[in-house]
Amino acid sequence: MIGLMMVCMFVAILSSGTAWAQKSLPTVRIGIEAPAGTNSHYYVTKQLGLFQKHGINIELISFPGGTVGLQALLAGDIQFASADGTAGLQANLRGANIYFVAGMINTFPFSILSKPEIRAPADLRGKKIVISRYGSSSDTAVRVAVEKYDLKPDKDVIILQGGGQSERFAALRAGAVDAAIVSPPLNLTGKRLGFNEVIDLSQSGIPYAHQQIVAVKDYLDRNPDTVLRTLRALIEGLAAWKDPAKKSVVIANVAKYLRLDPEKNKDQLEETYRYYGNTFSIKPYAMAEGLEFTAQ
Repeated sequence: MIGLMMVCMFVAILSSGTAWAQKSLPTVRIGIEAPAGTNSHYYVTKQLGLFQKHGINIELISFPGGTVGLQALLAGDIQFASADGTAGLQANLRGANIYFVAGMINTFPFSILSKPEIRAPADLRGKKIVISRYGSSSDTAVRVAVEKYDLKPDKDVIILQGGGQSERFAALRAGAVDAAIVSPPLNLTGKRLGFNEVIDLSQSGIPYAHQQIVAVKDYLDRNPDTVLRTLRALIEGLAAWKDPAKKSVVIANVAKYLRLDPEKNKDQLEETYRYYGNTFSIKPYAMAEGLEFTAQ
């Protein structure tokens, strides 16, 4: 039996109603992965002043991968980490006591881009698809996606490791592979270059614990008020992303975070806003079915 502990700590009441003196705010460090659309909502939430509104002095710490972030969490260097469900499960199997307190993304935020001649998922039979690395969420996503279309991974399709999404996209452009799994805004870039978005996994309806907020039990037990205030800010940040009235300020902050020119890269920013507006959880529960799927 997997000793995964999960806490559904979604807070329905967002108002805190108290002005906090900066010097009195507890500092909370959240570990996130390198800048990408999937992580942009943390930055937007910070820039909107929502952590401070709820009595938190936030520090966003960037790590090259979720596994490194979990190591920092277990070492006590950060209070929360943004982690893939697989990494959290593996850490608990090794003896960690990690709780999943929120699910920011509970599906696969990926698209599979293919060569122009591949027009439908069935056309992937016998073709090479590049992922980041074996055992990663991109690997799981590709395997689940092709199985949904009655294709057997490693038999009907060839799955290759290729590194980060820039490297994977480069391999597709060079013709070294037939398809690549990417996240926005590269799906838009690919379609402009004539590649097909043959599968959009965000619309697949498949549950997957892709981006969870995790913390160790000891910290949760000792700091319940700080935990709740942190979650209030995160939830309000997701609501701001989904509020049409806040679209311009959200996009402006995403541009800063991703270092994109608001004018030259307007279409990429619009696509990032649209895509993740549909992908970020409305109610960010740590989804039990997503965690169970990860454990399979």
